[in-house]
Amino acid sequence: MESIIISNNSTESRSADNKFFGLFALFITFIVFGGFALNSISNPSNLDRVTLWTGLHGAFSATWYLLLLSQIKLSSKGNYSTHKSLGKLSVFLVLGILLTGSIMIYEFYHRMEGFGVFNPEDAQARLRAGSFLGGAFLQWLVFLVLYILGILNVKNPAHHKRFMIAAATQMMPEGLNRVTHLLSIPGYSMFIFMISVYLILMFYDWKGHGRLYSSTVLSFVLFCFLVLTMHTVFKWQAWGDWSVKLISNI
Repeated sequence: MESIIISNNSTESRSADNKFFGLFALFITFIVFGGFALNSISNPSNLDRVTLWTGLHGAFSATWYLLLLSQIKLSSKGNYSTHKSLGKLSVFLVLGILLTGSIMIYEFYHRMEGFGVFNPEDAQARLRAGSFLGGAFLQWLVFLVLYILGILNVKNPAHHKRFMIAAATQMMPEGLNRVTHLLSIPGYSMFIFMISVYLILMFYDWKGHGRLYSSTVLSFVLFCFLVLTMHTVFKWQAWGDWSVKLISNI
């Protein structure tokens, strides 16, 4: 009888997890897609500046988010063979996101340089450029680390899905910053929103499982490291000078 109760509790817990993380992933996807959609509707002229690499980056990113939703659905139905097969596709998508994103940033930097915003002869412009470059590439590095941790924990479903959700959360600012800009909300509100997202995840684990999962805590620490670095190292003149010199030689 005791084993039956434990089995039922475990099944109920997995069902609750699948429902929660499914809705959570849907919420993240809505924020990211919604941010870009609102930006396109409010500023249709921005579409004229979309390059091949920007379009490919958007396509890879959108497909990755849709795949995440699909993977959670397959997992909840116990269709692990299809889940595993589609998981291999995610590797290709992540590589596509990072490659096209890097080229997109390179193109954007040189466009801003042409406008004088990132003028390499101006110390303040180099500071702005360094902050932009550092924040963008560190964000994607943290995304990659979380994704790899998710892959390495594929045999541990609890940590696997939490790392994958954290990876998706890590990319939220790409859509969220467009929302805050359109609504004229202070930039720091985006970080408050992101911290709230992680706190919701930890609160769910604490209330539903009576514990904090190390995967969620580590994901939150990496996000805090990103924010701290963006407001310290990436605002140093030395960093701005070095990063501009580096990208100018590519």
